[in-house]
Amino acid sequence: GVSADLMISIINCENRDWNPTLQSYAKYKNGEREKSYGLVQIHLPAHPSISYEQATDPEFSINFLAKNLAEGRASMWSCYAIVR
Repeated sequence: GVSADLMISIINCENRDWNPTLQSYAKYKNGEREKSYGLVQIHLPAHPSISYEQATDPEFSINFLAKNLAEGRASMWSCYAIVR
């Protein structure tokens, strides 16, 4: 029930190289890189039950994106506002 085109657009925006192990280039105020990883840039501090291994697993991260979009949580991705 989730648009494949929307998912592809979000992934292209969050991780244009489709690098499954990419860490966000965004930085916290202390200069440390944000702890968001994978194809869909799962922010691990916001999801403590998700491991780095899960976040960087393409199948898991795509399913995570689809599930959250279907449940109305698209705003978790800053790119959603850009691509919708």
